[in-house]
Amino acid sequence: YIYRAALAAAVVTGAYHIVPAAADPIADFYKGKRMTILISSRAGSGYDVYARLLGRNLGRHIPGNPRIIPKNMPGAGGMRLLNHAYNKAPRNGSTLFTLHFNLPLWQAIGGSGVKYDASKIIGLGRLVASNAVVGVWSKSTSKVASLADAIKRQAIIGSTGATSNSTIYPIMLNNLLGSKFKVVHGYAGAFGVFLAMERGEIDGFGSYSYLSFKAVKPHYLEKKLFQPIVQWGPKREAGWPDIPTAIDLAKTAVDKKAMEIASSGPRIGFSYFMPPKVPKARVRALRAAFNAMVKDKAFLADAAKLKMSLRTATGQEIEKIVAGVMSAPADAIARLKDLRVRKDRKVGCKQHSKASKGKFCRKKRKRKKKK
Repeated sequence: YIYRAALAAAVVTGAYHIVPAAADPIADFYKGKRMTILISSRAGSGYDVYARLLGRNLGRHIPGNPRIIPKNMPGAGGMRLLNHAYNKAPRNGSTLFTLHFNLPLWQAIGGSGVKYDASKIIGLGRLVASNAVVGVWSKSTSKVASLADAIKRQAIIGSTGATSNSTIYPIMLNNLLGSKFKVVHGYAGAFGVFLAMERGEIDGFGSYSYLSFKAVKPHYLEKKLFQPIVQWGPKREAGWPDIPTAIDLAKTAVDKKAMEIASSGPRIGFSYFMPPKVPKARVRALRAAFNAMVKDKAFLADAAKLKMSLRTATGQEIEKIVAGVMSAPADAIARLKDLRVRKDRKVGCKQHSKASKGKFCRKKRKRKKKK
């Protein structure tokens, strides 16, 4: 009775009150917000389908449950997006982006057009990684079905941007091993290359990853329509046990180290990043959300429904891979610079694609006039 009376008196006098719950600054920031995930390739590509899988699922695990909107920004082998994300995207944790995995290497070897520092972008996490491959269409008239054939005969290889791995990898093989790949760049993304290859306009593709084939072109593997020649990665894919890696083919210690660095890209795989200087608390929250998402049953079911393989890694792990490329030994970087030099005459898609009148070539972006 005494306790109840004292409690009543406290309520009347205002001495007893309910302490409000502590505010959550992360949830407050993201509640009702529209985040953006920038995608460095066209719709339907491997980069695209995996980024959209992320976009559909990540928001559930971020405090405040923001909506994540995908935006495709293809061009220049992914460099258009990275330059934009690094220099113009908000640095408040509202923007995520894909990374064309060859771009840290492109910076390390002094490639042109670089307006970013890959060592400063912030890793969110990786969904999948697998070896990339230089290969040819099985019905190609080139009669190239192995590396030995490629050293004897020319195969016309399609690629996307001049800075993309689909351009760099076959050129490196030419200079390292004496293969005769003729690289034609400027196709409108991977699907532009696929269509030109199927029509017999070109013989093969300069680089595409094993698990991307399984996700977007599974019949290429199932029906053996695409013949791998050389794969790029730390070790051979279980699905390509007889196809040598570029590391396997290196003949000197410097060449082996150079090929290990060049093969770091496939380890980066389909990873997601943030621009520099995002507040540390938001970085921690987004990484925690990613790590929770990849274990979530709904996310795993979504990936399984679409037959999308997963080989995940944390944001810290992919940052270490990028850092390894950026701190590579000087002699290996010098060797890579030599290996990427084109000794043949450069051929663009529109120049080469007379039969299809450039149907599969990348269109030039119209630049806005400055007022």
